[in-house]
Amino acid sequence: MLIEKGKNLFEEIRREDSLSALCNGRGICGKCKVKTDISLPVTEAERNHLSQLQINQNIRLACQHTVLEEDVHVALIDKENILVLGLDRGSVPIRTVTADLLLAIDLGTTTVVMVLIDGHSGEVILEHKFTNPQRTYGADVLSRIEVTLAGNDSCHRLIRQEIRKFVAELVTRFQPNSMTIGITGNTTMTHLWLNADVAPLVQIPYRPSVSHTLIRSIRSELGIGVDGEIIVYPPIAAYLGSDILAGISLLDLFKKKENILLIDLGTNGEIVLSCNGELSATSTAAGPAFEGVNMSSGCGAVAGAIDHFFLSQGKLTYTTIQEAAPVGICGSGYIDLIGCLLEGPLQTSGYLEDEVIVVEHPKISLTQKDVREFQLAKAAIRSGMELCVERANLTFDQIDALMIAGGFGKHINVDAAIRIGLIPEACRDKTVLIGNSSLAGCVSWLTREKDIPSHGDIERIQVIELATSARWLELFSEHMLFEGGNL
Repeated sequence: MLIEKGKNLFEEIRREDSLSALCNGRGICGKCKVKTDISLPVTEAERNHLSQLQINQNIRLACQHTVLEEDVHVALIDKENILVLGLDRGSVPIRTVTADLLLAIDLGTTTVVMVLIDGHSGEVILEHKFTNPQRTYGADVLSRIEVTLAGNDSCHRLIRQEIRKFVAELVTRFQPNSMTIGITGNTTMTHLWLNADVAPLVQIPYRPSVSHTLIRSIRSELGIGVDGEIIVYPPIAAYLGSDILAGISLLDLFKKKENILLIDLGTNGEIVLSCNGELSATSTAAGPAFEGVNMSSGCGAVAGAIDHFFLSQGKLTYTTIQEAAPVGICGSGYIDLIGCLLEGPLQTSGYLEDEVIVVEHPKISLTQKDVREFQLAKAAIRSGMELCVERANLTFDQIDALMIAGGFGKHINVDAAIRIGLIPEACRDKTVLIGNSSLAGCVSWLTREKDIPSHGDIERIQVIELATSARWLELFSEHMLFEGGNL
């Protein structure tokens, strides 16, 4: 879309297309994101709502540019929700043509995300998300391991059935001669996909039973009539999967000279510290609170989920996904809500005297139990970060970049995350929200843009076991408290 010099960017786009503008152009909601072909000046509101990566890619808030100094070509980036790639782009480079279609799959504990790519042009054709059907056997990986060890193979069958159905639909629709499927996920998820032995994951010394890349025929594995392979990428350790390895590869952490901290926020929080190419990593069971699970009004990132809260003249206001009627609160919404309430009834200890009702019908609220659940998740992540930094004899002041990954992590408000103590203040200007690095890394392997780390590189990663660390327990207790708020 071309917006001519002298025009109001916000009004012109709103006239021509459907533009998210929940605050009616006041710069509060941060929804009216556009990508421009030139670098427009950056306003304070944009620094509050956009990551540095987005700013560098010429993503701006339309409402912040009332009179243009020159012609600008713009594209709405939230309209098709293509941000799932974590790269804010609708095409990827193809280094070597290997198949007609490439399907990248991120097997998340809570949500499974897939993206289909034209293997010749690199065009992102479509994306698909669904709730992991294994959740009927528990929200966390340990519950699913327990079920599987009892002789019930439902966790394997359920995910196979769901993905097989989708792949069959793709083959019918696009009629490819060949196809390659790549799968990343935490170690438990990939083991359940493979129907591999999960017992070693929960028995000392906690090791994956499959530690290398596995390649299978689509025909033999899924019974679908198309030539091609399913590639299941390797884990790092029992609780550090190919999902975080994909993020490491995507960011070239083995080659970086800086101190970079990578956090993949989700049901299982995975943390990697790269110091001049030397990597240490750990995993902490954050629980599903960041995904809206086990919260009284929690929900996933669905239409109507409250994704952001704001304080306006002392009153709570909010936005919802797709501007739909509110149905619940997702992870990013809880970070904002708790951050807002720390300026009022919520104490630093996490004590909340009365339930806070956000919406009357249907009732959407925050309870004391919700706060405690969220404190556990927040403390797990922050203490894991701190232990990694301490072990490297560093401070957060010496971290050059904090990369927040994960579909949920893409949408958090950094200021609110700092206010509650999830992110350290020292990393305020160093934090970059990179989206689903597991899926984006999987794409980069499928397209041959990046090489899969060698077994030797993977073995070089120092795995920090939190369960045996007395220091981690100290840090966990310390970070149960919120950073701001009333005593």
